[in-house]
Amino acid sequence: MDSENKETQENSFPPFRGEPTAVDTEKCPNCGDNLEFDPEKGCLKCPSCGTLKEIETRAGQEIAFSELSKPNGGWQNQTHVYHCANCNAEEVLDKREIAHVCPFCGSPSVVEREEIDTLRPNALLPFLLDLPKASAAAIRWAKKRLFAPRDFKTYFRPEKLHGVYLPAFTFDTNTDSAYQGRLGEHYYVNVRSNGKTVREQRTRYFYIQGTYQQFFDDLAVSATDAVPPSVMRTLMHYDYHNCVEYNDDFLYGFSALLYSRDGQTCWADARSMADKSIRQGILSQYHYDEVSYLNVSTNCFNVTYKYLLLPMYTGIYPYKSKTYPFYINGRSGKVKGKSPVSPIKAAIAAVLGVAAAVAVGFLIWYIGQ
Repeated sequence: MDSENKETQENSFPPFRGEPTAVDTEKCPNCGDNLEFDPEKGCLKCPSCGTLKEIETRAGQEIAFSELSKPNGGWQNQTHVYHCANCNAEEVLDKREIAHVCPFCGSPSVVEREEIDTLRPNALLPFLLDLPKASAAAIRWAKKRLFAPRDFKTYFRPEKLHGVYLPAFTFDTNTDSAYQGRLGEHYYVNVRSNGKTVREQRTRYFYIQGTYQQFFDDLAVSATDAVPPSVMRTLMHYDYHNCVEYNDDFLYGFSALLYSRDGQTCWADARSMADKSIRQGILSQYHYDEVSYLNVSTNCFNVTYKYLLLPMYTGIYPYKSKTYPFYINGRSGKVKGKSPVSPIKAAIAAVLGVAAAVAVGFLIWYIGQ
């Protein structure tokens, strides 16, 4: 059964919790309307007369880790923040825009906050998908929901999609590790037992020690609790090497979230990711069947970070008195969401699963005879 349809706490997709911000507007030089960022063109575009204006871009730069705790200021002067009283979302919006509803829970209970004190992003990955392409990706996703009711797949239309930039930190670091441990390799011997020859597994242990170096590029950690971890694990595969220097122009027509997890907290997560990869790298050098123990001591140096914004579309689809949230990667178009489950289809799948298990069990029994 599709794991996305399992009723677990993690993928129940709770209401959005975060804060969005806004930036000053720029007017069309021809008709005076507000320019908006066009993901297809990669520049500002006037929705009224179609005038285009290029955005000067530079590659996003790494910042020394020692600067992470220092205020870089300025964002609160360029944006304003709306707080959702229903789900505690905090959204950063264009100065010209007014938040009427929360992009995550749909509640109209949003009020402007007077002050914010937060890091200003230094990098950003612009949207590549416009609304029509994001909608098409969501429709394709809905049609592939194996256990969803037929009418859900037939009539699903992603109305009121919101383009939101999600906060994240990426870290680069060199690592130097010293390790020692004991591994075991299995071998088999034939022994006589009760007049029969049986094959027994035994383990030959050996000790290891040494040093291991590894460089990590763009260890990416989500800085918001607004989107469920299961969604971020699926959709947070971005082309980080293509990030550009933060520019307010990219937010015209979109919103952004304030981070709810600071840089130090995200660095701790990045360290855990690095530690896991280092252990795997060390063990990959040896042939073994089991790990008795492995102690690793790692030093991280030349650590740098980027505080960047990641593009994502959010939507909520109502179906039979319930709402089902879904999320779309704003660059790749990959979709993650929750859909209703047809009881009939689920029952059929359960029966087929039991039948398959019985068949496999019978086959194993038959072969063993």
